[in-house]
Amino acid sequence: MSGTLTPALDFAACMGTGWQIAPDLSLRLALIAGLLGLSVWARRLRYFPGQAEFVALHAVMTAWVSITTAEHAAMAAACKGTLALVAWPFIFAQPVLWTLFLRRYVRSDTQAPTLRGALLIGLPWALLTALALSNGAHGLFYGPGTMLGPPILGLPRMHYDYAALYPLIFVWGYGWLLSAMVLVFGAWRQAEGSARLQWALFMLVMAAPLLANAAYLGLGWRLMGGDPTPLSYGVALAVFAWLIRHDQLFRVLPMARGLLFTELPDPVLVLDGHGRVMDANAAARRLAGANPPRTTALGDWPCFGAPLAALLAERPEGELHLAQPELVFEVRARDIGPEAHPIGRLVQLRDVTERHQVQVRLVQTLVERNKQLDQVASLQAELREQALRDPLTGLQNRRALAQRFEGETARPLALALLDVDHFKRINDNAGHAAGDAVLCALAQRLLAGLRRGDEVYRFGGEEFALLLPGADAAGAQRRLDRLREEVAATPLTEAWGAITFSAGVAEAGRHGDTLDALVGAADAAMYRAKEDGRNRVRVAT
Repeated sequence: MSGTLTPALDFAACMGTGWQIAPDLSLRLALIAGLLGLSVWARRLRYFPGQAEFVALHAVMTAWVSITTAEHAAMAAACKGTLALVAWPFIFAQPVLWTLFLRRYVRSDTQAPTLRGALLIGLPWALLTALALSNGAHGLFYGPGTMLGPPILGLPRMHYDYAALYPLIFVWGYGWLLSAMVLVFGAWRQAEGSARLQWALFMLVMAAPLLANAAYLGLGWRLMGGDPTPLSYGVALAVFAWLIRHDQLFRVLPMARGLLFTELPDPVLVLDGHGRVMDANAAARRLAGANPPRTTALGDWPCFGAPLAALLAERPEGELHLAQPELVFEVRARDIGPEAHPIGRLVQLRDVTERHQVQVRLVQTLVERNKQLDQVASLQAELREQALRDPLTGLQNRRALAQRFEGETARPLALALLDVDHFKRINDNAGHAAGDAVLCALAQRLLAGLRRGDEVYRFGGEEFALLLPGADAAGAQRRLDRLREEVAATPLTEAWGAITFSAGVAEAGRHGDTLDALVGAADAAMYRAKEDGRNRVRVAT
């Protein structure tokens, strides 16, 4: 057994000490690697409440276990005492970081720490650290009875003389850990189903070092000859490894609930049974441009309160249109509490401004497109009409006759061609305008003198064609003779007196089956009528 000493910082002693291999070296190295790896893994995760504290916690535990490992390996008492003092800043920080992590994690607290909070925690930690590192001057942590005792498992071990301030250390560490235990126990009670498992494992992680430290201090129990408290963090490492393996670490409901409300990009309001706003997330306050006090009536909320209240008074869902700023929200309200006796409403506003603008632009585009299509259709109809109608007389033309004949199935069917007699005289003596007027008047007289179903076409120049469904050649000749007599008896225009025309008639089947054949036969008959003296109707032979 060596002499006693009051542990003090003496790094020179560590430069000259011998080193030994402790029986638990491999276990400690594995624990150091695991804690360091867990710290790195948590640092690389996407943000979660308490991430910085969790990373710092495992970095601190890595340092603590590393220092105690070096203390076990050192052979000189002065070096062991130095390393024991150097470990105290990390020992003081460990329960604080663990409690701060759990506080943020359980409450989904994403706010940056305040200066006041940092000082309330940091100043006591700094004071305790200064007292520990200056132990050589006052001996209030480790007293002068500290000594290098007899070997345990073949290695000399330090026996520390715990001095007057050691109860303060006990209160500091156990106070923080007990407050953390209360937080986790509360979360465990509120959790449901499988979500309880994580909180139960967290309590196990905290209980392990508490029990190990109590056994070491109260019962003198050692693990492989040393303080089992640092090695008890292997339990934390094993638990966290299991949670990671089963994808449950940092994925539980309490964190999600808090983040859904506080960090959701959509405005969310909680209303009581009287329509007063009891809570609002950050997005709702940003939209309002203010933070009215709780219990403010929804209708009195800035920016969107009044129109939202009016919408919710009519229905629980709909679209909310704001003018300033120009935004559109999809509103959904859900009752809070039992279905029969709700105690309030949860109102969510989903920003659909972009979608609404796209829909408006789409509707405008469709309207413009339909307008263009209508214009195109009108133009096409006009072009078709122009292609099938004579612009002077308004009658259909030869192309229209061909289309009608293709679809005509009536039998008997007669086709007549008529030509104005001596039409050149009208143009030569009265002018082309008078000739055009005669043609237009004759077209109207022919239309007025036909039956329903008969059609009149301008064939070209002063020639007209008549399609007479249901009429044979003889019947068609009689109709044409009657028209001819009416035209010859009455002047058509003031500029020119009465006119006459000559006509030829052909019958489908009898004089041909195609339009060209009937036109040829009727044309030949019309020329015979002119040769026979004009102003008469002849039937094709």
